[in-house]
Amino acid sequence: MKRRLAVLVLLLAALAGCAELRARFPSADVVFIATPEDVGVEMLRLAAVRAHDVVFDLGSGDGRVVIAAAREFGARGVGVDIDAGLVAASRAAARVAGVADRTTFLQQDLFVTELHTASVVALYLRDDVNLRLRPTLLRELAPGSRVVSHDFDMGDWRPDRTRRVRGPHRDHRLYLWVVPARVAGVWRMRLGAREGLLNLSQRYQVIAGTLSLDGREQAITDGRVAGDRVAFTAGAVVFEGLAAAGAIEGWADALGWTARRAR
Repeated sequence: MKRRLAVLVLLLAALAGCAELRARFPSADVVFIATPEDVGVEMLRLAAVRAHDVVFDLGSGDGRVVIAAAREFGARGVGVDIDAGLVAASRAAARVAGVADRTTFLQQDLFVTELHTASVVALYLRDDVNLRLRPTLLRELAPGSRVVSHDFDMGDWRPDRTRRVRGPHRDHRLYLWVVPARVAGVWRMRLGAREGLLNLSQRYQVIAGTLSLDGREQAITDGRVAGDRVAFTAGAVVFEGLAAAGAIEGWADALGWTARRAR
């Protein structure tokens, strides 16, 4: 009986990276399965981590991704895990790695973690857990923040980039999202000396809507938001700009354009 149980445990561990298996065996908690170290470093590279970043790893396990962010990239790292033993082991590993001064490990529920100070969030959770986290990520992270996930996506929030990485035993898929600025709404705009109205709808990083200018309404096409960068086409004119504090400023056909949020 013990032999059969041991075989079953080994089989589950070998297959735990598969989304299909996790979907068949859902639970309230995410079982700790370590991201291979090389794969964790590739996650940080995909997120373009730099020394000025603050990297949160939600469900940080033994702390290896947080430690890599500090040791390999010079960033500050915050690990969050509900398991007291793993948090203690992470703190000890950070001291051994010489990065204890740039890392923090919190024993708490990842769903109550405040993310306002994060510029990068790393995840190795389940599909359903990612979906529960998605509203918090979009609400609390600043535009331009990056979210990188190992093996599991975000449903209909399509990734900005994906990468396949070969690990010690299998291929791993990495997903990257750049948090978009919120630009949906009505904007009073000026293009050169002309005034108009910009009406935008938004679905994650995709925008659509209309531009009313010179008494003519034109549909917006190819609309995208990448962090605080906004781009769309109206008619034959390509508009590009930066969104910040209720305003968008940029260029279109060598003319400056600005928009101020009306509602």
